[in-house]
Amino acid sequence: MSQLVLPNVIPVLTPELSQGLKQHSEDCLLRIIQRNLLSRYATESLSLHAFRDALDECSRTLDHSIPEVTLERFRTTVPFSDYAMYEPFISDLFKVPCKKAEVENLLSPGYPTFVTLSSKTTGKSVKYFPKYTFPHPNPQEGSVSATSSFNCLIMHLGSKRTFEVEDESGQLVAQFPLCTVSSGITRTLFNMKPGQDQTVMGIKVPTFTSPLGVSFIDNYRSFLVMHALFALQERRLETLCTTFGTILIDFVTFMEEEWDKLLAGIETGILPAFDGTEHVHSYLQLHFFANPERVAELRSIETMKGSSGWLKKIWPDFKEYTGIVGGAWGGVLSKVLLYLGPGVGLRSSGYVLSECWAGLPYSVNLYKLTRDDYYELLPASRVEISDEETATCLIPVWQVETGKIYEPVVTSHDGLWRYRLGDLVKMEGFDASDGSPIFSFVQRRYAIMTMADASLPAAVIANAILSTTENTIGRNHTPTIGYVVELDGDIGPNPSLARQEVLAVLKAQHEMIQRNLDMNMMGVPTICIVECGTFAEYRRWRVESADIGVMQVKVPVILEDKTLLERLLTKVIYEA
Repeated sequence: MSQLVLPNVIPVLTPELSQGLKQHSEDCLLRIIQRNLLSRYATESLSLHAFRDALDECSRTLDHSIPEVTLERFRTTVPFSDYAMYEPFISDLFKVPCKKAEVENLLSPGYPTFVTLSSKTTGKSVKYFPKYTFPHPNPQEGSVSATSSFNCLIMHLGSKRTFEVEDESGQLVAQFPLCTVSSGITRTLFNMKPGQDQTVMGIKVPTFTSPLGVSFIDNYRSFLVMHALFALQERRLETLCTTFGTILIDFVTFMEEEWDKLLAGIETGILPAFDGTEHVHSYLQLHFFANPERVAELRSIETMKGSSGWLKKIWPDFKEYTGIVGGAWGGVLSKVLLYLGPGVGLRSSGYVLSECWAGLPYSVNLYKLTRDDYYELLPASRVEISDEETATCLIPVWQVETGKIYEPVVTSHDGLWRYRLGDLVKMEGFDASDGSPIFSFVQRRYAIMTMADASLPAAVIANAILSTTENTIGRNHTPTIGYVVELDGDIGPNPSLARQEVLAVLKAQHEMIQRNLDMNMMGVPTICIVECGTFAEYRRWRVESADIGVMQVKVPVILEDKTLLERLLTKVIYEA
């Protein structure tokens, strides 16, 4: 795997960089406050009443337009916020009819460009976030795709619904879609308006292997298979991009399972039919042509399926894969690297959340904090913080320390005020060019499993099973940690050793594990091996049953959904 050029990372900010970062951050915060201070949320939210009162008092005694005054009042009076504070305002978007007086200037001036929704991976319900501004970070910055003419961009452009805003007379005054954040960003880049989907379906962007019609397929399997079909047709493909590495695994798996059908279509020029593609079939057929020479080439390598560098064998010019394979998705890294083989670049698609675009990619799990929104950092040791403690607990970006772990807190142009993102990140240093913090993702803060008096974060649980050796790999009534694992290949020669290896790692990570074992409060971890393709099938089922975006689907590290667990356990082929 080729390496990306990393920034010149320094462990400590110079005085000049520190001052420059401070100036930029405070200027950014002042712009956000000025922009959003007259929004409905800022003028009506109980959480911001102290901030409003402080500014009102300043206006009577001081010039509250003085930047230092506004910044100080923000630091001392604005508390943390969470989604429950915004939900009563955002719910007005879903009223029918949706009235201008209730949703104009809701969290920020004007109307949203789109409304995005969370994936429900770790939460129990969907969260919705109006997006007013387009992020300045370029998703292709530093990528081969920025200059390549042959890219397979596995993206989804569909929307869940269109919000229609009426004025008092019932006239339509605004429209905007509900969609995933990746879909919303791409639709904005393409200047797509609600109601234009049918027109866009027939377009083929010259640098993309797939016509845009493929991006309106909602069936998860068919969506990936159709992207694979058009990618296979193009021998000169140079880059491939997905949101998560798990989607690449499913892309390759489905492509191999449908290999004969896909090649038959390429040979004849007749577009194969798959479930859920009827509405785009005629649009796609316009861009699908017979290529028997390409089929002959693919037939000559089909015995190499799954071998090292398999994607490079399919596409000889393949140079780069972009997708998230670090942090919680590190379990798929080895298989992704196997598919890529030597000489193919690997980059992350960025640290992008439904709430904000927080990090530009530098390597598999290394990000540069973006500069469009205002960030503060909460030390990982601080969890429950009172409103009065907020000002003393939060650390500005120019005062964070390399090697320490924090939870990012964002105040955004889209109208979030000191919103806790719920992730833990580790500071790795600073960019020597502008002082921006460089960080790695550690884990979700609240993804924790409790065994008696031992609280185990998701990262510890995941690392324990990933640490088992290739030589290793029933349920009992004592509470314990149970792993559901899909192997890449056959079960190893000594699977009975796996449980003890996992337990050894857990004991090394938490001092209470051995005590809980001694008191029979916890059993040895169990490991259930499921049949190949189980998690791909889960992702398909999750998209269809939970109505989430095809590019958002993920498997949580800690399963709290009993229905999901029971579904996975029906696929068990071996218990270690």
